[in-house]
Amino acid sequence: MFPNNAMNLKLKLLLLNRNNDQGMALAFALSIGVIMMLAGTIMIVRSQTDQTHVQAQQSTAESVSAAEVGATRIFSLLNENRYLAMYPDCNSRDINGLCGDTGTTPSWANAINVPKLTVCEEGKATNVREIALNQDWQPIDPNNTKQGEYRLLSYEYANPGIAPGKGKLTVEGRIRAHNDFTGSVSQLTVEIPVSPGPVEGTPIPGVWLNDDPTDATGNNGVEGDVLMGNCNLTKEQLAELNVTGTDPQTGQPYQAKHTNLEFPDPPEIPSTAIYLGVVGENKDGTLAGISGDITLPRVGDTPVTKTINNKTVEVYEYEVEEINFDSGSHSLTIEPGKKVTLYLNGSMIVKSNSGIIHSCTNSDGTPIAGCLPTDFQIYGLGDATNTICTAGNKRIEAFIFAPEYIVGTAGTGGGQGGIKGTIWAKEWSNSKSCGSQTSNTAVVQTARWEDLGLEPKNTPPLLSNTSSWKRNQR
Repeated sequence: MFPNNAMNLKLKLLLLNRNNDQGMALAFALSIGVIMMLAGTIMIVRSQTDQTHVQAQQSTAESVSAAEVGATRIFSLLNENRYLAMYPDCNSRDINGLCGDTGTTPSWANAINVPKLTVCEEGKATNVREIALNQDWQPIDPNNTKQGEYRLLSYEYANPGIAPGKGKLTVEGRIRAHNDFTGSVSQLTVEIPVSPGPVEGTPIPGVWLNDDPTDATGNNGVEGDVLMGNCNLTKEQLAELNVTGTDPQTGQPYQAKHTNLEFPDPPEIPSTAIYLGVVGENKDGTLAGISGDITLPRVGDTPVTKTINNKTVEVYEYEVEEINFDSGSHSLTIEPGKKVTLYLNGSMIVKSNSGIIHSCTNSDGTPIAGCLPTDFQIYGLGDATNTICTAGNKRIEAFIFAPEYIVGTAGTGGGQGGIKGTIWAKEWSNSKSCGSQTSNTAVVQTARWEDLGLEPKNTPPLLSNTSSWKRNQR
């Protein structure tokens, strides 16, 4: 009996051990399944996380791009209205982003009070002003909202109205998420160096009128830019003036336009100037003068040494009460290649067939070496009762600067008269004493800033490429 019991016990143990092995295998298999399921879940979650991260990076890149476009556009607007770059966008902005600048406070939002900014054309600074009035979002492309929007947050300038300096422009950009603009928003701060404007970047005018009443150069032909220092003529009226030709330095057509440049201060009569009195016909008779044919410089006249555009030159300087060649055949001749300056206290009337002769061209049409039209300079230092009137048949090569004078060209002369160089004055004589009404060319611009020894005031500042471009954390 015992042997059988022993055998049964062994059989039970064997069966029990076998069942345990099967249970272990099942548990192991289940464990592997759970692990694989967890691994798969983790991979799915990680994939979704990576995808979300990539989308976030793309969204951020797009909003940064929108901010960059905004900064570039605002910089471009500033470059068109460069005086604004020396003033802040707003001095008083409320919590809703509205600018409350009023009165005489200069800012972009109050552009009319920015000193020296041309406002003859009402819309000239409108775009900058509209951006600064509030902090509304501006579409990059109104026809494609996917490109995003931008807005101006601020423009700071430490010392308003003074260059050199540095402007700090802060702009935000955002993109569309789903059907609204709740996606990524990025903020950029750009520093813009502002330097005093070089005169070399400003085309020199053929005619510059500081305070002409209503008609500028009228029907007179001008082969050069015409600058108007006031707003008495509209842009459309300026476009109707008889301006022809192309600037050889820029390749652009000459045009008549408003300017915010200001006349330089006229020079004072130097104590070393040689006194000539009245030149030409001495109608008054009470002043000393020189009549007949005159050539300057005369034998024995002594020049003064000056530095013009970093060059040392010799200039013959004379003080003159009046120049009068209203009739007769006498003339004043300026020797080609010599620098001669006349400081004129009264009027200059040249209507005769001779008048004033200064030409840098030989009789055969070839240029005279070392001779420039602006070697001969006339500074009219008298008041508004004085006139400079040139002949329509004799062209004077000169630079004439008479801030208070009325100037013009009398008669037609087949377009061979007037001025070759540049002339700056208060107004042009159309219906006044000089009767300058010819449609022939009265002025041919041939001057260069570097030859004048004078520079205009209020040249627009120069905006350099951004010195830094930083993304801000929001």
